[in-house]
Amino acid sequence: MVNRTNLSHTNIRARSGSARATVREFDDKHLMQQIKNADVTHSETPSDFERWQMVSLTSIPLKQAEEKQQSNKKQPEGQPGDWNHNQPKGEAAEAVMIYVGGARNHPIGIVDDRRVRPYAMKEGETALYAASGTGQMVFHNDAGSYLVAVNNPPEQSKDNKDKERFASLRHVEKKKQSREIKKGAQVEDFKHEGETVNLEVRATKTRIEFRAGDTVVGYYDKSSSTWCFVGKVLLGDSDESKLKNVHRKDDVDDAGNKPATYAKKVFAL
Repeated sequence: MVNRTNLSHTNIRARSGSARATVREFDDKHLMQQIKNADVTHSETPSDFERWQMVSLTSIPLKQAEEKQQSNKKQPEGQPGDWNHNQPKGEAAEAVMIYVGGARNHPIGIVDDRRVRPYAMKEGETALYAASGTGQMVFHNDAGSYLVAVNNPPEQSKDNKDKERFASLRHVEKKKQSREIKKGAQVEDFKHEGETVNLEVRATKTRIEFRAGDTVVGYYDKSSSTWCFVGKVLLGDSDESKLKNVHRKDDVDDAGNKPATYAKKVFAL
């Protein structure tokens, strides 16, 4: 069967092939993330369609800010049906809508969010930033690479208090996620940061910690300028002079007694 078309029909499809939209909310319990609702033109609010992202990068942008609804407007004369007078107008992530083949029933969204995107970066700099708007990021410039954690509140938080956060370099155990989601199946939350931690270096505003699982085996405390380590100490001959009151666990004195100081190791470098 041959589908016939004309110049007028082609023009309409071309003009309908893309649009701009504000996004109300996202749904990440799918193999391809979905946009739950977006507002395109007046009374056009598509739902449950795909959001495309770059491979190896993913995020869940903030919901649209809660603000007053648009005031009711009179329906234009000659327009059939009812118009949607309640599209939200609060600040939101924004999408470029692509309609495959010009069909408005098959949208794809490409999203950015001016509420949280870091700006005024220099040429060549790169960042993977928190979509919450806290200012946390992985940042690269010509001087080095930075894993940046801050205590700022999220952009849309009603509570403007700081929250103690940490930067973590960790090796973990976690299962691979299934690549199949059956229709109607309940998708459970997943611990992307790891189910259990093997080894970790963790930094907060005032402290650096070395961890084995959930156990802190060493730390530096900024407020007290204190280093502390728990564990065995192995030394070469040239290192013995660097330590005070430190003994190996299997050391004994002249009477055959083990010294009481081996469990508490204080470096005096």
